[in-house]
Amino acid sequence: MSCALCIENMAQPLMRQLPHYDCVNYDANKLILKGDSNRLSTFFAKLDSLALWGDNEINIVHIGGSHIQAGVFPNRMRMNFSNILPGFSGERGAIFPYSAARTNNPKNFEIHYSGEWKKCQNSRPPVTETLGMMGYTISTNDLNCSIGFNLNPEEFGSNWKFNKLRLFATIGDKDLMPILVVNGDTVPSVYEDSTFVFYLNNFAENGTIALGKISDFDRLYNKYNSQFINIKDSIQDSLSLELEKIYNKKDSAQTLDSYQLEIGIESDNIQNPTEEYCATNTDWKFSIMGLLPENNFNGITYHSMGVNGASLPSWLRCEKFEQQMTFVKPDLAIMAVGVNDANVTSGNFSKETFKARYNQLLQKIYAANPNCAVIFITNNDCVVRVGRRSYGLNKNTALVQQAMHELAEEHNGAVWDLYEIMGGLGSISVWNEVGLANKDRVHFLVPGYNLLGDMLYNAIIYEWLYK
Repeated sequence: MSCALCIENMAQPLMRQLPHYDCVNYDANKLILKGDSNRLSTFFAKLDSLALWGDNEINIVHIGGSHIQAGVFPNRMRMNFSNILPGFSGERGAIFPYSAARTNNPKNFEIHYSGEWKKCQNSRPPVTETLGMMGYTISTNDLNCSIGFNLNPEEFGSNWKFNKLRLFATIGDKDLMPILVVNGDTVPSVYEDSTFVFYLNNFAENGTIALGKISDFDRLYNKYNSQFINIKDSIQDSLSLELEKIYNKKDSAQTLDSYQLEIGIESDNIQNPTEEYCATNTDWKFSIMGLLPENNFNGITYHSMGVNGASLPSWLRCEKFEQQMTFVKPDLAIMAVGVNDANVTSGNFSKETFKARYNQLLQKIYAANPNCAVIFITNNDCVVRVGRRSYGLNKNTALVQQAMHELAEEHNGAVWDLYEIMGGLGSISVWNEVGLANKDRVHFLVPGYNLLGDMLYNAIIYEWLYK
């Protein structure tokens, strides 16, 4: 039996059983390939390699607005992909502490925090902070701040682990550094590629990020000396040399540009800086743009990047989007941006402007991986405000549908036509009547998002195994 047949024989068990709704056009549940589809072929080849030999790391990014921030749709996709076969479960994917930003946090991971945090989001200009690929930034000048996270809430039955945590953040005080507290142990950060990185000896599923004083680094290094020795044996030489440079010079009490670490006197006061320090050092800011938990596993990692109200201009405001995307190197980008772009009165939507902005955003993704495949999700049917207290059907949705088919042709990608699957103009009301869509006739309910996650997953798997 050929390798292709081996994979094809796995098909039926891999497909998700779908509930039946009369309002759903199941015949439209397919990927519509455009252009030469070479990018998708590359993605499917990596799936082949992972299934047959287990030797690939595959990254998928799912970018959009409130449909994505809610987390139900992308997490359904995440769990579907991770359960295809043993060995398909990679890393959990990037997270953001939405709760600390006073906005809805996906229920598939938990956040707890302390201190006063201010948020900045790409969909609410003016943008006063640097934004990255997650579209949000939270900032504080509270030295007693902390961000705690748990990747595996009990109700979801997931088992995500990490032994390396990358923190996208900035600190406007050279005397401070992020620390990670895991199971009561304090792990110092290493400044690497404009991010703070925590290396763990063992796997963890939760932790708390806080601030410590740079002067405590000596004590932390002594405690974790064996850990750093192990790291130097397993990572690239450049980082090993940088670590050696720091510790060979630790008695010089100078600031090293590579890590911005001022090595000073030992102190036992790591997580609770003194009140005097707090009172006299307020002209600084700690800003967090996201967290990326990593491990050494091959498999599929599914990153969801959603911001309530986000449009294409919103994502183009994210100054660090392109840079941070290089840490993900997406093999597949599922683009679900468009609902908020079309949230204007009829006649005020420009298809050409919409396409031009999409091209700008995709170029930022291609900078991280020129071979990244793209699937465009057309807008769901929804209503739009037409008066102070009145709403009407959004006829711009059909224009977005046309634009995405054209974009897929230009980018050798694919379209998953949600508008067609729903039944076209006015179908959102029917989906609401059967318990799939919210009464606002814009968003879906949990059963609706789960259905979308299963349908899109099936469409991708079918194209992979049968086409």
